[in-house]
Amino acid sequence: MPRGTAADDAKAPVTVGFHNLEGGAISLADVRHGFDAGLEYINERLGGINGHPLKSINCKTDGTPEASVNCANQFVEQKAVLAVQGADFGADAMLPVLKSAGLTEFGNFPLTPGVNAATGDAYFMQGSSEEGYAANLIQLRNLKASKVAVVMVDNPASHETYRKVIEPAAARVELTTKVFYVPAQSDWTVQSATVLAWGPDAISTYVAADSLAAVPAFRSAGFAGYISAGANIEIVPQLDESVREKVLFSAPYYLPEFTDPPAEVKKDLDAFNAYTSKMPEDGSVTQRQTGFYTALMAAQLLRDVGTTNDPLTAEAVHTGVRTWKGERQPFRSTGWDCSEPTWPGTTACGSGNVYATPGEGGTLAPLPDQPVDIAAVLP
Repeated sequence: MPRGTAADDAKAPVTVGFHNLEGGAISLADVRHGFDAGLEYINERLGGINGHPLKSINCKTDGTPEASVNCANQFVEQKAVLAVQGADFGADAMLPVLKSAGLTEFGNFPLTPGVNAATGDAYFMQGSSEEGYAANLIQLRNLKASKVAVVMVDNPASHETYRKVIEPAAARVELTTKVFYVPAQSDWTVQSATVLAWGPDAISTYVAADSLAAVPAFRSAGFAGYISAGANIEIVPQLDESVREKVLFSAPYYLPEFTDPPAEVKKDLDAFNAYTSKMPEDGSVTQRQTGFYTALMAAQLLRDVGTTNDPLTAEAVHTGVRTWKGERQPFRSTGWDCSEPTWPGTTACGSGNVYATPGEGGTLAPLPDQPVDIAAVLP
């Protein structure tokens, strides 16, 4: 890897506030580890932020509103110029605090309804959750599916998603769909029989906790068509080879497990692998890549809206991000545009999911024509 340009430690640092779930019922410490590795790469090889070192205030949250508000107050008091989310289910509560101080909320993916809808005050670099549901339908249609069973956990959010996003998107691309709502923990022998009685030629599953049981159950029941298992790539090594064929997995960008990435993406993956190579093998590579990616995009924003001379302020960032755009994100072949949401009414600046299917040795082979183009199903 070329040496690159280091930040100048004699210059005043540019500080961001990083909030992430750690230590509670859900702990995603590897997102922070990846973010810290990204900061190291930025400061050692990418010249920091126009020569200034990039520093972060790391604040742990536990999913409660109180913890997230505490982080927001820290960021304001310590004069961060940007609030950066790794993953935080309490982030909606911090939005009023950030807004009152003129701080922008920024991240990879909006996990909660408030940040997903906080247009003008929050910006996320991957496609929205709405896009993910729609892209899945387009990918299945591209694989010649015509009758798709949609399997979702039975809760109010799933009902709303099917009614507002999946059903109208399917109609736009002339797919027939039927939704099957299942309990959070299901008897998949029973559920698979119910789904297959409808006669689908493809199945979309949105049952993350049960994916490892659901996929083999559909195969055991005789289903040979495509099964979309979402982003649950961690189940691939645990799936028997006999059931892997025609199982689809999605990701917002190319992952280290993907074979033959585009040349420019391979350079990004090489940098990520180099800066995370000393981390424990039992950690989550996916979480680390999320953190690394988030650091790189935050740095790109701060470089683009800042100057080499004037101190960067939260106000300048909040103003600059409104029209911020670029040609290619890390780990992707597509760009971003924050001047208009990629899905109406959301805070998404980016677009494009990559679909892959398991290959030999646990690798994942991306399908042709990636990322998926969702233009045909936009509201």
